[in-house]
Amino acid sequence: MAGKATFTLKDGESGEIELRSEDIEEIVPDADFRFSLLILKNGDKYFVSGTKDEIEEKLGANASL
Repeated sequence: MAGKATFTLKDGESGEIELRSEDIEEIVPDADFRFSLLILKNGDKYFVSGTKDEIEEKLGANASL
């Protein structure tokens, strides 16, 4: 089963987004490494809180749920 997790959107965007690991095409770290750009397979892009490692860990931790 794919990991699914909820992420907080970067300042300027309100709310959270729930994503499955299989929906994510690429995770690009921001210059300050506090945020990451998630590029989805459908072309959508979201800046979320967390480093690439934190995001991958969060998705992986929820894969067994």
